[in-house]
Amino acid sequence: MAAAVSERPVKVLALLPFSEEAASVRFRVLQFLPFLTTAGFDVETHALIDTDAFRLLYKRGHKLEKVAALVSSTSNRIRALRRTYDLALIHREAYPLGQPVIERWLARRVPMVFDFDDAIYLQNASDANREVSFLKRPAKTAEIVALSTAVIAGNAHLGEYARRYSPRVTVIPTCVDTSVWAPLPRPSRSGPPVIGWIGTPTTTPYLLALQPVFEALARATPFILRISGSGTAVSMPGVTIENVPWTLAGEIELFASCDIGVYPMPTDEWTLGKCGFKAIQFMACAVPVVASPVGVNTTIITHGVDGLLAATHDEWLRHLTMLTGDAAARQRLGAAGRQRIESAYSLRVHAPSVIAVFEGAAQALHAGVR
Repeated sequence: MAAAVSERPVKVLALLPFSEEAASVRFRVLQFLPFLTTAGFDVETHALIDTDAFRLLYKRGHKLEKVAALVSSTSNRIRALRRTYDLALIHREAYPLGQPVIERWLARRVPMVFDFDDAIYLQNASDANREVSFLKRPAKTAEIVALSTAVIAGNAHLGEYARRYSPRVTVIPTCVDTSVWAPLPRPSRSGPPVIGWIGTPTTTPYLLALQPVFEALARATPFILRISGSGTAVSMPGVTIENVPWTLAGEIELFASCDIGVYPMPTDEWTLGKCGFKAIQFMACAVPVVASPVGVNTTIITHGVDGLLAATHDEWLRHLTMLTGDAAARQRLGAAGRQRIESAYSLRVHAPSVIAVFEGAAQALHAGVR
């Protein structure tokens, strides 16, 4: 335990790219803080991009405002680095542009834990910020991995990448607190079933690729397509769509209020790095999921047991037709999905592994090893 390393709590500076509105920050860092505190770690978090700047980030234009926000954020990050701490946690990267200067500086001073949950070693940028993508250096991820005392990867594909540069890699999936992420009471209602898609502006093209499926389904049976997180309102001919704004306070209710969840994506190097988290969130709320059989989705979901996998438009249409017309099948798959998340993707299951990684880093601190 950390207490064996030091008579006082081990002070950790957690450098986060965004505020709590970013899902990866909430679910890969913040929800573990109470467990780390109990284990003897005093974690101080610092978000590079605050809530206002995060909301600005995915808007087109606003160049001067974005530059001003970055300048202010950079100054604040430099001040944070001057604080006193024994160990550093880097989630994704310490700074989004240029070389890993901060990570190099930290690695010479304290043990460093690096956590990542996307294929951030690939060139990828939102449409709103594509013109500055040349300033990003995704290849620096390999150096950050090599510099780190310990690495946490969000899935086996990411873990395989990280092990090219370090043997000190632990795979810990993104998980949920199943005491909070839980089914909501479902009063009987007579309206059409709700198919939910919850994503981001960068993943909206994955949803739009299913437009022919939704249009064909709408010709055969009534349903509501509830969309949240797309950035701009989505419409499809003949399809009843609810464009719902995403809010942090309403996130769980948004997932749990759907009758069916969809999680489409293409197969490419970027999506192979995805951690299947939207499927996990729906399943935790006992909402049956139809997902593309891409990457970790095939590990999370056992087809026909706790969810459904669809590779073609015909398969998507067949599965959605069945689920919209069969409430009993929705209930059966939803309940099995909930059990799957409780047993394999819950906070209580994975918190001990996170603590163990930090305890190993604290031992490195005690031994003077970086």
